[in-house]
Amino acid sequence: MMYQKLLVTALSIAFSGLVVAADFKAGDDYVLTGAATSNSSDKVQVTEYFGYWCPHCNNFEPKLEKWLEEKKEDVAFDRVPVAFSTRGKNQTLAQMAYYVGKQVDMQKSVDETMFGFYHKYGRIAPSLKDLDKLKNDPLACNVEINKLVDRAEEQSIKANRAFDVAATTKYLNKVVCEADEKGWALLNVAKSARGGIRDNDTLKEILSAAGVETKNFNKRLESFSMTSALKKAKKKADDMGINSVPTIVVNDKYRVTASKGFDHMLEVVEFLIAKENQAKN
Repeated sequence: MMYQKLLVTALSIAFSGLVVAADFKAGDDYVLTGAATSNSSDKVQVTEYFGYWCPHCNNFEPKLEKWLEEKKEDVAFDRVPVAFSTRGKNQTLAQMAYYVGKQVDMQKSVDETMFGFYHKYGRIAPSLKDLDKLKNDPLACNVEINKLVDRAEEQSIKANRAFDVAATTKYLNKVVCEADEKGWALLNVAKSARGGIRDNDTLKEILSAAGVETKNFNKRLESFSMTSALKKAKKKADDMGINSVPTIVVNDKYRVTASKGFDHMLEVVEFLIAKENQAKN
């Protein structure tokens, strides 16, 4: 009798899991791309379409890294950098940065540096006045940060938004006043470039801060392999119907966006991975 109760309980749990999985529907939680998979690996291919310049991609990055650490033995992961805007060179140069990182086998350093440039140093540097003075005078740096926080607090009060003075002050002091040499280098680049990447020289300075050897840098950016990589990225994004980032595509067949949140996106991706693995058996 006890065995039967345990069996019923186990089946109930199992079927409740199936119900949750069945709630993920094409057209609602994911979209069929209509493309045939090009994956020849035994593992399911998971591809993130992203942009270093995208704030949502930056926010997703820690969660994605944690997820990949748990799933790295189960999936073949890749990334495709996307450029939606052709105005200026900002998004295209960000794409190039990704492929430079791959070419020199420094992907993690380039990823961290590029996200940091756009979403940490790039957001703060244009508001700072004399970076050399701030670097060499801790007291002056603290005074400057307090002025920034006061202005931000005033703006938040006018907009009726919550604002954490203590947390913001601590964060800005850490990013600016306690910056290491790499941090100061990125602050200087971000200030002169106004937080964006408008030319090859700006990208060269950023990747140099990441530790990339930048000899013959322009030739690298103009090389056949770079041109081919950018064309391939555009074709992949077009074929997969990518119109927002971050977006994850599973085996080229299923497109999942972050429209319902990052956690939901990863849950759907796991469901689709299981679906693809089941289809192979």
